[in-house]
This record gives sequence, C-alpha cells and structure tokens, in this order.
Amino acid sequence: VPAFAALAGLGWLAAKQAAYADIAFGYAAKQTCSFLYFSGRTVASCLGDFPEDARSQLTIEPQGDGVTASAVMGAFTAQAVHEDGLGCRLVR
Repeated sequence: VPAFAALAGLGWLAAKQAAYADIAFGYAAKQTCSFLYFSGRTVASCLGDFPEDARSQLTIEPQGDGVTASAVMGAFTAQAVHEDGLGCRLVR
C-alpha cells in the first residue's frame, strides 16, 4: 500500500507539472507572437522578458505568421498565430 500511495502521489505531481507547462508555454508563444507582430521586437528581445531560468529551457521559433514555444526536445509545445485584424491567438 505505501508503494501505491507513493506512485499515486508522483502521478498527481506529474499531472500538475504538465498542466503548469501547458499554461507557461501557451503564455510564451502568445506573448512572443504579440511582441513580434505588434511591437516589432526581435526574438532575442522577447526572450529577455522571461525569467532567466525559463530562458535557458525555452526555445522560441518564428514560423510563417506564428510562433512556436517549446522545451525538452519538443515534449512541451505551444503555438500562436497572427491574423490580420484579430491579433495573435493560441492554436492547438
């Protein structure tokens, strides 16, 4: 029973971390998309707005009219696209 409780606890923590990563990478993609298309900033400038520990793990890639934010060799990914007249929005 203690081993089951430990595994259940680890599973719960992993699910919480995955949910946090989904929110964090969505935020990074959306913010960077907005900075690039509305403020005319560079990717390097946009990365400077994120905490230092996040910058070392985050990969930002502009692609066409959008931005992909990812980490851990693509295990966590979010994409935002820019649409004229509408701004940037997350896509899944």
